[in-house]
Amino acid sequence: MIDVLYLQINIIGMMILGIILMNQQNINDGTGRQKAFICLIYSVFAILILDSGMWLIDGKQLPYFRALNLLVSSMYYFFNCFIGFVWFIYMSLLFYDKKIKDRKFWKIISIPVILNSLLIFLNLKYKFYFYINEYNIYSRGSLFFIAFVIVLPYFIIPFYYCLRVYRMSDNIIEKKSCAIIAKIYVLPIIGVIIQNLFYGLSLIWICVVLSLLLIFINFQNKRISTDPLTQLNNRCQFDVYLQSIQRGMTRGVRYSIVFIDVDKFKKINDYYGHVYGDRVLIAVAGVLRQACEEKGAIIGRYGGDEFYVFCKTAIKDEIIKRIYKYLDEYNGTNNEGVILSLSIGTSDFEAEEFRDMESFVELADKAMYENKMK
Repeated sequence: MIDVLYLQINIIGMMILGIILMNQQNINDGTGRQKAFICLIYSVFAILILDSGMWLIDGKQLPYFRALNLLVSSMYYFFNCFIGFVWFIYMSLLFYDKKIKDRKFWKIISIPVILNSLLIFLNLKYKFYFYINEYNIYSRGSLFFIAFVIVLPYFIIPFYYCLRVYRMSDNIIEKKSCAIIAKIYVLPIIGVIIQNLFYGLSLIWICVVLSLLLIFINFQNKRISTDPLTQLNNRCQFDVYLQSIQRGMTRGVRYSIVFIDVDKFKKINDYYGHVYGDRVLIAVAGVLRQACEEKGAIIGRYGGDEFYVFCKTAIKDEIIKRIYKYLDEYNGTNNEGVILSLSIGTSDFEAEEFRDMESFVELADKAMYENKMK
């Protein structure tokens, strides 16, 4: 009866993963994160199948079933570590994607997977991970916990880095993402603790499935708040940031709103067409990304040809200088004959200084249009 229950749980988990997979296959964000997430889904799907196979095969005394049980259990222990490996890659692409291009980085993070594979091979003789007795019944070995210890760095290091970013970052949106990721860890941790304390329970992987579902929901929410053309934050995220400020999340820190507008954009659209106009907006988004890189600023498209930047007032002037610098570089390499220019307006504030945030938005907007008139 217990076998049927766990089989049903695994089937529900596979159905959830299938639904997530159907909604993710044709999405490519250009960062590699999506591919890592899909690989993670496939890996968890595989281990659910292996886990179900172990429940179905275990104790059945049919020809070759003992050898099959040994093979399935060995693959289960491999994927137990491999999933951690893929999770680490996914988190690396979220937090420190520059390092992932380094060969040394790949060599280091591959060590647990290689070590685990070697131990699985040695387990066939020494049976320290697990063993299958003559009645085809699976039992843990005396050192089975090593399989969990090996995979721990894949989860602990990203979790630590996530907490560190949350504590040190000035970017509210980044803080919220870190908080969501930290919460995602809770379910698998509960599953691991219960499964190791009570032998015979199988909860880890359904907990992992629920965590992947939370990641998927968060991803969908992020898509809703992302401008599809420029891939920057959209107006929705602008409002979220304002609400966060009004709730006092930036209390004691002086911030600036920077509004950026593309000059004569309507004429560019009318003369060169909307396709070229879209390319101009994408180019401006690229300029803003370069200008705000590693500055803790939030950048987005407000609507039409208007963009926004939230940053600390202390670095506002530096960011504006960098915007004009990278805009000049773009104009210097653009061979299509259009010289882009931008109008910029700003306003400075602290959360304690106002009750109506719209007044500060209007100040920045007015300053931008005064700049445009000049």
